[in-house]
Amino acid sequence: MNNDFSPLTQNVLYCLRNDLLEDELGKSILEIYQAGVCDDHIARMFEKRMSKHKYQQAFYGTIPFKTPKLTKGDYVLGLDKNGKELRSFIQFLNAHSLTNAGSGAGKTNYSYYEILQIASHVMGMWLFDLRKREFVKLKSMLAEKGIHLFVLSGRDLRINPLQVPLGVTLSDWIARVADMLVQVFELPQRAGKLLQAKLFPLFHKYATKKNIYPTLYDLFEEIKKDKESNHQARMAILDSFKPILLSLGPKVLAYRYGWPSHELAKKHLVFELGGCSETGKNLLMNSSILPEVISRIARGISNPQMDLLIFADEAQRLCNSSDQSSVIADLIGFVRGGGIGLKFNFQSTHQLLPQIVSNTATKILGRCGSMSDYVTAGRNMGLNAEQIQWAQMNLEPGLFISQLGEGSWRYPFVFRVPLIKFPKTLPADLYDDNPFPELKTVYASEFDTWGFVPEVSTAAMKPSMFDSEQEFSFCKVVANYPMQASSTYPKLAGISSKTATNVRQQLISRGFIREHTLDSGGRGRSSILLEVLPEGTKAIMEHQEAQI
Repeated sequence: MNNDFSPLTQNVLYCLRNDLLEDELGKSILEIYQAGVCDDHIARMFEKRMSKHKYQQAFYGTIPFKTPKLTKGDYVLGLDKNGKELRSFIQFLNAHSLTNAGSGAGKTNYSYYEILQIASHVMGMWLFDLRKREFVKLKSMLAEKGIHLFVLSGRDLRINPLQVPLGVTLSDWIARVADMLVQVFELPQRAGKLLQAKLFPLFHKYATKKNIYPTLYDLFEEIKKDKESNHQARMAILDSFKPILLSLGPKVLAYRYGWPSHELAKKHLVFELGGCSETGKNLLMNSSILPEVISRIARGISNPQMDLLIFADEAQRLCNSSDQSSVIADLIGFVRGGGIGLKFNFQSTHQLLPQIVSNTATKILGRCGSMSDYVTAGRNMGLNAEQIQWAQMNLEPGLFISQLGEGSWRYPFVFRVPLIKFPKTLPADLYDDNPFPELKTVYASEFDTWGFVPEVSTAAMKPSMFDSEQEFSFCKVVANYPMQASSTYPKLAGISSKTATNVRQQLISRGFIREHTLDSGGRGRSSILLEVLPEGTKAIMEHQEAQI
């Protein structure tokens, strides 16, 4: 209780709490007080400092944060209010970091500031650009430091999400990768069991060959032909896999042996995934990070010097989920201590998974767009109401509040990041045609044309052929299933009943099909059966030949 102390002691404590004794004179009068020889003149000096501070707070307001004592470390966090460098240790990034700030607050510039300092201290660095092309600007500046920054688009990657990482047993990996696919594709839990049931025989199929593994295309085809498995789980997998296998294509995913994660972990890479779908980004990002994390755990790597730092810019969608499920959220819970540091940038804390907040030791707050973001992020950092209000009124681009999770200084503090200036033009050789010639890959050429749909030229169609693909589809199913009720053909042809009625009348008028009326003998309507005529058969053959 402060009231139990003498007025002098209360004044000294106030000065200490508010960092009013940091100058040489302040340190001297504190030593005199601690020596027990404090006279009235020294006492008045404490009181004067306290009164002046209270006056400034009352009339002008002051920064309600302690002045950080961060003078040691191998990289600069930023600058304090006096322009003095605030230092920390790169090894502390092993505990992961979260930056929450709205658009234009300077998150990416802060990432530049850290990357340019840290890049030469770590063996590998992965920079995930999930929205824009921000990190490519660093290529020329890192080149001046002797660091080659490889820039890879999502279409340049050569990966196999099923590939067993270095040091991981097959049974452990199948369970891990099945869970990853369930979460990435948001599949029902029953689908995870089906995936594991199919993965075991698939892997054993290639067990006799070194560094040869099944691909997602193999898995898709196995599940597609197994019509005895659970229908809902099977269709969920097929419906989710197919768009990604088509959009990313075999040139990305059809590798029986792709770039191994333990080799990529030795390089400085930019992954430009802005052109991929959200599911595609999730798959590519997790197929890169998960193998390396599991590999390090399997190899028993524990608390080494951090040698791989991973930045994810604009990672909001990857760490938000209505079902509280995320591969990244699961990974961040146990990746610490494996020599991998994760840094995430978010625009808002809205729906942010609690695992992300709980397992990122360092929190950084920049200018936000809503009071709720200041309150939520501030409470996660241990800010009081006064500090949260100050943040809302005073944070500007380049100005941040940080609360470190490692080291001796744990109080929140304010710091500024200087603006990084880049050359006006980017270098011409941003992309490498063959970035890693030393990394051997094995391509599954049998999937080279998987999902390829040839273009159909309508210019060569003869007048006797069909006017639309709907007419062709309807006539073809009548030829394949003759003398069926007319009501069965719309579903077989994949068109609506109303459209099928119009198409049927057109085909009848052109002499391609014929109707037969079958009297049911009861009170119901008579059945109409359809058959294809020779002219219709000829039209089908000519149409198919024109497509080749």
